[in-house]
Amino acid sequence: MPQITITEQKKMQKVPEGTTLMDALRTMGAAIDAPCGGRGQCGKCQVLIQEQNAPGSEWKTVTACQYPILKDLFVSLTPAGQNLILETGSSSIRILEPVVRGILAKIPRCPIGEASSDCRRVIHALGPNTVIPLSVSKNLLSRLEAIKYDGYFILCENTLADIRPEPVPHYVLAYDIGTTTVVSYLLDAETGQTLAVSSTLNPQTAYGADVISRSEYAEKDPDQTLTKIIRSALNELAVKNAGKAGISLQDIYFAAIVGNTCMHHLYLGVSPSSLLRAPYNATVDQMQYLTPSESGLRIHPEGKVCVLPVIAGYVGADTIGVLLSLPKDTFARLTLMLDIGTNGELVLGQGSRLLTCSTAAGPAFEGAKITYGMRGAPGAVDHVSLHPEQKRLLLSVIGDTAPAGICGSGLIDLIFCLLKLGILSSKGRLLSPDRWRSEVRRLYEHRLIRRDGILVFLLTDDPKGVCLTQKDIREVQLAKASIAAGIRILCEQMNVSVSDIRSVLLAGAFGSFMSPESACGIGLIPDVLSTRIHAIGNAAGEGAKAAALDRTVLARSQTLPETMEFVELAASAHFQDTYLGMLDFPEVPRS
Repeated sequence: MPQITITEQKKMQKVPEGTTLMDALRTMGAAIDAPCGGRGQCGKCQVLIQEQNAPGSEWKTVTACQYPILKDLFVSLTPAGQNLILETGSSSIRILEPVVRGILAKIPRCPIGEASSDCRRVIHALGPNTVIPLSVSKNLLSRLEAIKYDGYFILCENTLADIRPEPVPHYVLAYDIGTTTVVSYLLDAETGQTLAVSSTLNPQTAYGADVISRSEYAEKDPDQTLTKIIRSALNELAVKNAGKAGISLQDIYFAAIVGNTCMHHLYLGVSPSSLLRAPYNATVDQMQYLTPSESGLRIHPEGKVCVLPVIAGYVGADTIGVLLSLPKDTFARLTLMLDIGTNGELVLGQGSRLLTCSTAAGPAFEGAKITYGMRGAPGAVDHVSLHPEQKRLLLSVIGDTAPAGICGSGLIDLIFCLLKLGILSSKGRLLSPDRWRSEVRRLYEHRLIRRDGILVFLLTDDPKGVCLTQKDIREVQLAKASIAAGIRILCEQMNVSVSDIRSVLLAGAFGSFMSPESACGIGLIPDVLSTRIHAIGNAAGEGAKAAALDRTVLARSQTLPETMEFVELAASAHFQDTYLGMLDFPEVPRS
């Protein structure tokens, strides 16, 4: 059988001859981008290969899902492994009641003639709400004798997890499982200090870019492959963080996890089938606890792994995480929160009333359905602007390299610039050069060409280079209309106007790098809100950190879903009309 070697990870595996490279990489746990789920439709699962028995031969690029393995191969996942992942947020965490804490205590020995159990005396010393699980009780006597009944007792919430002879540091983990990326934080349980951060591309991307593709795959997969690989990824990140901080995994006692509802279900091993059919509800919505052995997370065996609750089928624990990260007075005035990732979640609130909805908007902004779309990695055009005098397009490329593609923030910048130049109409059509101003025609007429019979606009003068197609523009229109319509419907339900919104909070990577001017310029966000937009980074991850550290935050995560009103956009009588009305781009003054 041919042998595959992944060069970056030094992994090797033999596979049956004829196996597609995609299937081989999947079985090896490689995080490879496959928005179409490996059906040969998107062409984004490209990797570099070299025959092992031909040293010195050139590397060549192949599409993994279409490449049958017939010989031993070296495989490089570049550039898939180079995605730039947003790991930071903007919240500050103050611990009121630690989830994991240590107590110095002296346990009185049982006097002869009395019947007080060891457990009872420990509970009396540590507090009446202390729980001692049977797994700890089994060795309690020997543990107490080893410390001479005087030591350091580590509790995870109210549960006794460990006994040490003297005080030792103890730690917690927080995870944000995104559809595209996964971020892990290692935190000091007492101070809240972030000691290490690690991230990776979600390995489930090899099975599709969106939650629908993955739900469909999981529904037909009795082996629960997607559950196994995401649990493995979380464990690998824990190992990385422990290595960075120079600590033992056995000193980590708690982990808090957030993610959208599909990621939530797949991590728990719950079928996401309910998300595929009306009424598109969650199967499990409450907070769930797993033991480390159940989850495969190799932290202290008496620790806990907590998966925060979800709100609805398409509004998940990641939205709970965002809300937990915000100051408590955030909604004292009318505030809109947008988390635009592979899915778009919206929250509109004032006072005690919070409305939320979900929109299917993200894939276009993450490059999944864009011809040259890619995530934020070296070679991605991340911003486009117009020279104020020369009217030339100025491209910002991550890594200062030649453009290899365009990511979401660059995409909306480009479309806004083309609208200002008059190359693109408000209907979303690339106009013929005879309708352009003479100055624009002189600069860009050679950039509008047909490639394979399709009208495209070149980002550079290279006729074979990165381009924007008419289909790409349509994908952006569909995505931005969905978000814009969601904002309008939430305002209707709240009985307020869009102009009443005092603050717009953008969570997630796309929101952090997106230009507010461009977002408003293409109609993604109403123009009246352009000066009220604030990026808050990876707020879902910040909320997970807060929940991992503080019991009051963890408790609040359980009650938040009950206080929120979920708005099903599809059930709104006005949504379809509103959505169609948002497809056009706004009329933009020409530059």
